[in-house]
Amino acid sequence: MSPVSLAPISNADQAVAFLMSLVREDPRPYQARARLAQLPVRALLARAGNPQVSLPVVHIAGSKGKGSTALYLEAILHSAGLTTGTFTSPHLQRWTERYRVDGREITAEEFAALFARLQPHVLGLLHQDEASAPSFFDVLTAAALLLFADQGVDCAIIEAGIGGRLDATNVVQPMLSCITSVELEHTDKLGASIAAIAGEKAGIIKMEVPVII
Repeated sequence: MSPVSLAPISNADQAVAFLMSLVREDPRPYQARARLAQLPVRALLARAGNPQVSLPVVHIAGSKGKGSTALYLEAILHSAGLTTGTFTSPHLQRWTERYRVDGREITAEEFAALFARLQPHVLGLLHQDEASAPSFFDVLTAAALLLFADQGVDCAIIEAGIGGRLDATNVVQPMLSCITSVELEHTDKLGASIAAIAGEKAGIIKMEVPVII
């Protein structure tokens, strides 16, 4: 296991190096991680001031069309005069593509500054307990929530990574949940049937929160 990068972050390349140093192979089966679920990302967010608590969120899960749905919604809300923050994954060319504020991809400088703020919190949690420290995607998710809270967006559009129930993005309490089409994908993690995969996606549904399927 390679060590986590301790180098201070002052540019986007250093931010990416830090993120990549967090990539770990978890030997436990995906479903066996349910007990921990979002505990590491919640611990990180708590250190960062719990930016997700007051954030108006639309949470999107599904096998296909999540990113397109997020960008369509961004355009609709922008045309209605609302400010938006959009978090999608993966990126195609630039890491900054994952984060958009009011229809604009963030700059490399903003990207670096964001992870420079989170790095001390991540390292603190790693020092406490490396086994349950935030993962690569936990940190990416926390960065999105921190960024959008800082910007005071009217709506944060958050795309789930894998599944939904155990995904780091499921720390949010959305005002609306959305599930796009469901197909056989990530069967080693989400299950070998459409029903099992749909159940994982449906894990983003919250009591008394509207859902669009």
